[in-house]
Amino acid sequence: MGSLLSLRPDIVIIGVTTNIKDSVGAITANPDLDIIFSDIKIDDGLSFSVFSEVETDAMVVFTTAYDEYALKAFEYNCIDYLLKPVSEEALRRALSKCESFKPQVDKETIKSTSEAVINKDIKYRRKILLEIGRDTIIRDVSDICYIFSEKGNTRVFVSDGIWGSIDNSLIDIIHSLPPSVFYRVNRQALVNINCIDRIVPGFGRESYVCLKAPFNKVQLKITQDIKKALLNILMS
Repeated sequence: MGSLLSLRPDIVIIGVTTNIKDSVGAITANPDLDIIFSDIKIDDGLSFSVFSEVETDAMVVFTTAYDEYALKAFEYNCIDYLLKPVSEEALRRALSKCESFKPQVDKETIKSTSEAVINKDIKYRRKILLEIGRDTIIRDVSDICYIFSEKGNTRVFVSDGIWGSIDNSLIDIIHSLPPSVFYRVNRQALVNINCIDRIVPGFGRESYVCLKAPFNKVQLKITQDIKKALLNILMS
């Protein structure tokens, strides 16, 4: 998981499971999953049992220390099959292969963005335009505290306490902001890490990111994996 987050900080990891029951529950509770990374051998059997019990449109990347299950794996939406220890390059190839199955326009966007990152030529926006009523408000990107998307509406909350709407989707806006400053903490929210005040425990394995004033009442739910990644970033 750590390697995945370091390669693609825009990816949101919903959670980690180690047995058939929990895995079935996680997939059922998250029907819009894009990719599932799955060990073939889990605590109580083979993960093939999971995919026999629950249907998913997610692409599956199997990982294992054994190659004896390769043919069987491709019966279960398998996009790639990685032998352990998994190298960073193998993980990159698997992600690229998954992305190649997305619509062509999205693939081209991903391709151009990836090339820009590799070549270090990407230019991030410096200003953002917010629609507030009939007004268009101009703010520096550094003023953004967090961005939240819900039901197709993307709202940007800035340091002076106001918020406004933008036409971009959360995915679009992610690629236009510096990844060293803005981190996607869940499927709906992108946060300026300089605006994080603390991380507090929630129910079970969940935690919440709490922001500084003027948004100190905002709490954004995160998984344990995101919490670990955020703490590593904040302490680096």
